[in-house]
Amino acid sequence: MRLLPLVVLSVLFSALFSTGLAQTRTAPKKEPTLPEALDQATKAAEGEQYGAAIAALQAAIKLLQKKQRVAILAGMPKPQGWEISDDEPDEATDAFTAGFAGIGTNIQRRYRNGDDKSLTVEVMANSPMLQMIAMLFNNPAMITADGGEVVQYGPHKAILKKNGDSGQELQILMHDKHLIKVTAQGITGDEMLKIFDQAFVDRMEKPLGK
Repeated sequence: MRLLPLVVLSVLFSALFSTGLAQTRTAPKKEPTLPEALDQATKAAEGEQYGAAIAALQAAIKLLQKKQRVAILAGMPKPQGWEISDDEPDEATDAFTAGFAGIGTNIQRRYRNGDDKSLTVEVMANSPMLQMIAMLFNNPAMITADGGEVVQYGPHKAILKKNGDSGQELQILMHDKHLIKVTAQGITGDEMLKIFDQAFVDRMEKPLGK
């Protein structure tokens, strides 16, 4: 008779786990496409759901930043004999900066040629803060006093100057809101300008245009 309660409990547990607690998995949330995000933002704004509209626009900005990064890296120089490495994008940082119009997008690429030659390219895109730096680019006397040289790339200006004993630094300002900064070791200024030439800046016009 003592076995009866155990049998009853066993039956109850079997019924409980076989009926109500089937294994389930939550599918990862699908990222919207750019047209979908823009459509969601438009519909939310029309319905005066402004929080949802802003969230959808931030998702659209994040997607555009990814596309911009790919286009910028595709237009970078590929000099013969140089090894190239790119910093992986930080998804958390991209999501954060998408909500702040004044931060912009940062992209970095590194080059190495042997043990003594290196290049680091940093691109700061879509940053209104760069308008303050534009004043320096329009002051040749200050640039010269700091040991720099003005380089013209069509409508865009750049500053080339020495960086330490064997280094060079090149800063190219585009449309007063995009800055391309190149720091180099082991090469001359002429060699740097040969790599980052007018054709390079022309390729940057599409991803970094107005």
